[in-house]
Amino acid sequence: MNSTAVSLSSFFNGGGVAGALVRSIDWTKTDVGPMYDWSESLKTTVSTVLHSRHPMFLWWGPHLVQFYNDAYLPSFGQGKHPAAMGQRGGHCWQEIWPVISPQIDDVMQRATSSWHEDHLVPIFRNGHLEEVYWTYGYSPVFESSGAVGGTLVVCTETTARVISDRRLSTLRLLAERLAHAMVPSAVLGAVTDMLTDADADVPFALVYEVTAAGRPRLVRSVGVGVEAGMSIDGAVGDCLDQLAGDSTVQLLSQPIERTGYRWSEPVDEVFVARIASHDPRTALGYLVFGLSPRLPFDDSYREYLRQLADCIGQTVARNEAVHLHAVLENERNSLLEQAPVATAVLLGPDHIFLLANPLYRKMVGRADLVGKSYRQAFPELVDTLVPTLLDRVYRTGEPFVTNEMVARLDRDGTGRLEDCFFKFNLEPMRNAAGDVYGMMAVAVEITAIVQARQVVEKAHQEREELLRELERASRTKDEFLAMLGHELRSPLAPIVTALQLMRLRGVQGGEKERAVIERQVKHIVRLVEDLVDVSRITRGAIQLTIDRVSLNDVIAKAIEMVSPLIEARQHRLTVDVEDNLTLDGDAGRLSQVIANVLTNAAKYTDPKGDIAIRADSRDGAIRLTVRDTGVGIDPAMLRRVLEPFAQEHQASDRSRGGLGLGLAVVSSLVAAHGGTVALHSEGWGRGTECVICLPCSPPPPEAP
Repeated sequence: MNSTAVSLSSFFNGGGVAGALVRSIDWTKTDVGPMYDWSESLKTTVSTVLHSRHPMFLWWGPHLVQFYNDAYLPSFGQGKHPAAMGQRGGHCWQEIWPVISPQIDDVMQRATSSWHEDHLVPIFRNGHLEEVYWTYGYSPVFESSGAVGGTLVVCTETTARVISDRRLSTLRLLAERLAHAMVPSAVLGAVTDMLTDADADVPFALVYEVTAAGRPRLVRSVGVGVEAGMSIDGAVGDCLDQLAGDSTVQLLSQPIERTGYRWSEPVDEVFVARIASHDPRTALGYLVFGLSPRLPFDDSYREYLRQLADCIGQTVARNEAVHLHAVLENERNSLLEQAPVATAVLLGPDHIFLLANPLYRKMVGRADLVGKSYRQAFPELVDTLVPTLLDRVYRTGEPFVTNEMVARLDRDGTGRLEDCFFKFNLEPMRNAAGDVYGMMAVAVEITAIVQARQVVEKAHQEREELLRELERASRTKDEFLAMLGHELRSPLAPIVTALQLMRLRGVQGGEKERAVIERQVKHIVRLVEDLVDVSRITRGAIQLTIDRVSLNDVIAKAIEMVSPLIEARQHRLTVDVEDNLTLDGDAGRLSQVIANVLTNAAKYTDPKGDIAIRADSRDGAIRLTVRDTGVGIDPAMLRRVLEPFAQEHQASDRSRGGLGLGLAVVSSLVAAHGGTVALHSEGWGRGTECVICLPCSPPPPEAP
């Protein structure tokens, strides 16, 4: 190997794909000649380019022969490499030579460096002219003589960043304009303006809405005239739903030529995006985007168009939701205005009245509430519990319900406060995010009901107090009767004893007067005994001695007790009692019961009248009947004849005496035995029937 070969080897070893390509070219057939004739400056610069990891490019000599490194290869795309290595610049870059040739001349002829950031330099790659952006610098490379031998280019392709920034700016501005678009015409206007300005990425666009019948209808075209829009619609309108997504459709039969468009090439591809509703399965509309003839349809391009569609779709969906919300609110307010109960709607932390239906306004005595805060509308309630309740419901979102609340309202506007009672509900209202933005108040006035209840409660209290007074009076009466009976019995006992002693001693004279005294004393004794019994019964102090007794024995003892009166009045007494009638009871008290009934029958029956006693058993009960032919009882008196001190009014010459306690004692003693008493009379002068029913006990077994 000669020294020249060794020298070249040291310069051009390595360099990757570009280095191997440099070593493989027959440079004798190029304008720079064989490698061994290259100047030291050329060899050094080429070696520097090949071994650099930054994209670098070198034009050398008057014909601008090209050299480049591996880092520059991606910028070529497909179509120029590897032919570009050693090729004249004017032949390789015909599409951009008018742009870069003057810049290269400045370097080659005047040794002037230059720097360009994000400069548009479209290049033909991947089969078509592409929109490409670069940041690059041109620098002269000097020969040893001081002359400029070539132009060194240090460059970076910034296409992805520039286009990304452009698209982000478009999306941001579109979102800002759509934020204020609340009606369909405003949405379409904002979309038209933005897409007109974004024609580098979207040369044209068609906007479709889905009709009620489910068919897409073209409503706006951007960037193309009516004819072109209709021709695109004819090509894609019937298959928008199938095309929406990742697919593109070729418009080969009718490419779209745009007058005044920034690129001369026609548009022959479109992308269809669905404008989704809240239900992903349903489309609100479609967007047909024309694709730039100078941009590859890659993932970033597809995502950008999707975001445009989503931004528009979200605005349409938002407006649809706002419209629906407004419709629902109007319907709600209309229903509340006609509601059969007092209802109001309050908004915000200050509880501003949005609505108060006629019943509510009438109930609170305010004609104008809408637009006022609760505290402004009801100054008399500012220091009460009501505003605190409103604040708590708004803050916590918890409803409030009460069946009775009092509020002192100035309903007639005179400053006079009146107590008003309400059933009161507060129900929070929430937005789509779940935040409370207001509340609904529903009230039913119950003032009349509460006042009526208060009247009843007061009457009940007065009644309870009256009952307590009556109980005290009854207790005082019972105590008086007990005391009276005791005090009367004390002097009667020695009188009776004195009469008996007079009889035993055979005291002569005054027999008639003594008989009168004895008769009247016995009468008083009976009255006192009745008083004592009534007193005991009312105080619950009476005690029964319960044994198995025979009704025949009881009736016989009673007849024995009353026989003097019956004989004195010459009554006819008949007794018809079933054999073996037994019951569990107090024999003495039962005899007293029958004796009292017989006494009444004898007293209230004219002399030589009839009195009949009948007793039998029916359905496990003893039925005892005492029937007389006496004066009878008025029907109006029958209802109270068994009450203490009940006596029918009689003329003085017909008075039978007594306190009206006999039948009251009968009723109480029979009840104490578990029985009942009933009196029947067909009227004055037609006699009386007293029916006593007592529980029957089975007779004891007969002795063997």
